[in-house]
Parts: sequence; structure tokens; C-alpha cells
Amino acid sequence: MRRLTTALAAVLLLSGCIEVSDKKLLSDSAPPMARECTRPSVQNNPSLPSSFSLLSWNIYKQQGDWQPELDQWLNNSDLLLLQEARASDELHEWLYQQDYHWFQVAAFNWHDVGNGVLTAAKGQPIQVCGQRLLEPVTRIPKSLLFSYYPLQGSAHPLLLVNLHAINFSLRGRTYNGQLAMISEKIGDYAGPVIVAGDFNRWNGRRKGFLERWVAKEQLTEALPQPDVRTRFWGYPLDGVFYRGLALEQAKSMGSEASDHSALHMRFRVP
Repeated sequence: MRRLTTALAAVLLLSGCIEVSDKKLLSDSAPPMARECTRPSVQNNPSLPSSFSLLSWNIYKQQGDWQPELDQWLNNSDLLLLQEARASDELHEWLYQQDYHWFQVAAFNWHDVGNGVLTAAKGQPIQVCGQRLLEPVTRIPKSLLFSYYPLQGSAHPLLLVNLHAINFSLRGRTYNGQLAMISEKIGDYAGPVIVAGDFNRWNGRRKGFLERWVAKEQLTEALPQPDVRTRFWGYPLDGVFYRGLALEQAKSMGSEASDHSALHMRFRVP
């Protein structure tokens, strides 16, 4: 969240180039879709292994030299979650070379290119659902992506949530509203759950909102060692929360290409 004090002004200046398209879901396997949810039709779809890895990173719209860092960190990760991903040909080609299938929520289009959260995996999800929520000040959407992946050793698919949280919510109502949108999906879900991404947890009030929500949903935060997560006013912006899984490893990596550090996790079915 580099230069937070000037971010709002910059966003407002850019808003003239921003369009919110009715085509919300983007994918490597289907044309852009206006509907909120879809079920990919795939035969012989591989399941996630019972022990699997995950990399989550706010990629800062690929404004920096992102490829060397992803190549270094990826280590054949089973799941890749990107926030602030720009749907460029360069990124799509890199994902193809890594043998990833992907879905993205186009929160908005900037110069006719979709921007938003992107989730990639070696196999296809059983179902994906994308959601947007408007920033109350800038009126520019943030995005959420819910993906259900078959998981070896589990009676239920993994429900994976990729989040770019609301930033400018002065009273916190919209921030809490976005967390409530996640609760609608995970609240009564019987299978394993991971919620990961950029939580924009940059003050004590937001930390409190998040902690109360995490307790209500019976989630646990995967605390990385070493912990070099990007902080603002001492608060880590990014995180990974889970339930119904065992955490085997959690670490964070500093970045020169983005204003956010990356998180790498390994989980297993208990």
C-alpha cells in the first residue's frame, strides 16, 4: 500500500480512464462472462494433493519487474492467488508456461484491460463465483473470487477465497460488508476453507474488525516465519486464514517489484 497518503488522489485522477464492464469473470478457458458464477466443464480434472502449497501476492498491476520474483517464489505451487492483477498478454503467457488454469474477477477495466484478483491452479475449479464491491469514496470496485477445488483426502472441496479488501471505508461499514459477503459463502460450509489476499489491515480499528470476524468464522491466521510482510503503521496488510486444514509451513518474502510482500503456505488435510 505504497504512499497511502497520496493513493486516494491518484485513484481519483485515474478514474477518468476506468470503466466497470458487465463482463465480470475472465478465464483462460472461456470468453468473458457477465454472470457471477460458473461451473467449468472439464473431464479428468486433477484434484489438489492432500498436501498442497499456495502463493499469495499483491502484484501491483505488474508495474515492477514481477516475473523474476514469481519464478523464484513459485516452486511449483499448487495454487497461485494474485491481487491487483492486470489481465495483460504477458501475464497470461506466463501462466500458460507454468501450466496454470486461471479465473479472474475484472473489478474494473483500466485502458480496456481488466484488473482484479486472479486465482490459478494446475486443475480447474468445480465452481467459481466473482463479486465486486464499490469503494465508498472513489466508487471504484474491489473484487472477491470464490473457487471450489477437489481435494484428495477430503470429503468436500477446498473453498478458496481470494480477496482485495476495501481500502477507503472511514467508518468501516463497507469493510465489514465485504467480510460479510465472505461469510455468506463460508459460514455454513462443511469443508476446508482458506481466505487469503490483501486485507488492507492498516490501522487498529480494521485489525479489530478483522479479528472479530475471524473469531466468528472460526478461522486461524497462518503466521509466517520469517515475517517480512508489508506493514503500515505497524499492521500487516496481507494475510492467509484457514480452517479444516493443518498448516505445515508459512513464510513471507520481501519484494522489489511490488509494494506488498508475498506469502507462501503449505497445508495438508488432517
